[in-house]
Amino acid sequence: ENIGDVNLDGKVDSADAGLVLRYDVGIVVLSSEQLSVADINGDNKVDSADAGLILRYDAGIINSLR
Repeated sequence: ENIGDVNLDGKVDSADAGLVLRYDVGIVVLSSEQLSVADINGDNKVDSADAGLILRYDAGIINSLR
């Protein structure tokens, strides 16, 4: 299980953040596996806060997601 790899492509990047944002506004449905790796901050919600963490990780601002 790779935390943050929402599209399950082996890397964590802005595409994963985009999926989280689209999920947050109801545009896409995520599988239970995707939801489990998308809740970055562990608050039992998948929302824009998780997407923000993924983007900061992708940009090198933070070094890990957990």
